[in-house]
Amino acid sequence: MARIAALNYEIVIEDGTWSLIPTGDEVLSSLPVFEITRGGGVMEYTPAFGEAHRLPGTVLSLEYVQAVAIGYDEKSQCWVLGFHVARNRQDKSRWLELVRWPAGNNAIYAASAQQAGRELAEHVGCPLKIFGAKKLPRRTPSDSARSGVTGPLVPHQREDIVVERVKLFAQSVKLPVQHPNIWLGPGRSGITLRLAKDSSAAKRGGVVPSFNQAVFDSKRETIRLLPPTGLFGALFGGQRGREIAFGDVRNVELRHTISREYVPQQEGKDVFTEVTYITYTWEVYLTLPDESLLLAQTAHATSSELSRKRATVGDKFSVNSKAGIEYLRQHKADQEAYEAAETFAWTVAIVIANALEVHVVKTQVEEEPA
Repeated sequence: MARIAALNYEIVIEDGTWSLIPTGDEVLSSLPVFEITRGGGVMEYTPAFGEAHRLPGTVLSLEYVQAVAIGYDEKSQCWVLGFHVARNRQDKSRWLELVRWPAGNNAIYAASAQQAGRELAEHVGCPLKIFGAKKLPRRTPSDSARSGVTGPLVPHQREDIVVERVKLFAQSVKLPVQHPNIWLGPGRSGITLRLAKDSSAAKRGGVVPSFNQAVFDSKRETIRLLPPTGLFGALFGGQRGREIAFGDVRNVELRHTISREYVPQQEGKDVFTEVTYITYTWEVYLTLPDESLLLAQTAHATSSELSRKRATVGDKFSVNSKAGIEYLRQHKADQEAYEAAETFAWTVAIVIANALEVHVVKTQVEEEPA
């Protein structure tokens, strides 16, 4: 849930709904006067709000929305959020202001206005235009969420999977299993995890596994970590083998990190279309008394260019059109890739935790804009 203060309104984003709630001492009701539900296809508003904002009736199809737009109005010295609307795509769109922020310096309300605009564009399913901003910072993933010793050092969600449930989940796993650059299967006296020698190249920034093979020996109750070999190992590894006793492992952590990069693409003078690149990463750690040791990771990357397309009747992405069918195909492939990366990391965590007879800690970190 997110609450964003604006001028005379509070923007509330919760459970797939983006809504405007009036604020002030004279306001008697806390009910929304404007609301959009993700996937609903319409915007709903009160008669008074519609009249004040030149909207017909109390419901309007999102088909008329060509883009969500936010920007800093130099004349009034405030950030504004609204729509570019048109009856048809070929028609010239008109500006429809939705809400604005108090007057002030460009930087004061920039972050909250841009957050509100990004969320609204996601709920509507359309491009996000930014105007009047001289310079927009690029959002890049930070390393802070990956630098923890025994877990994330930033606010995160946490769920513990006890040993009994771990064993139950592990019963449904049939080894071996594999994912690009990762293989997990039975060994001579336990299980073995293997990473491709160049798998770390797939990870940009942050921490990468230091070892490309982990042997879990159930008879000796030890974990043997073998470093990369050859030229690649000499350049990027350099570590000697390491042995860890089963008893030194407190738990297996499955860490899910979500990072975003906001990239403005200039269309004209002081006008940008912003594309959001989202990277989902799942990392499997051994939690030791004084460190978290990364064993394996999977990732999935996507962008708002896919999520902000619409497949609705009357739109060029209609499910009955060629473009609509291609959109649905791309959306399905994107979802399947996400689920494959998530499921494999979960499988690795469960199988290893079962072999060690420890619980799994699921954590989720959503990196905040810098």
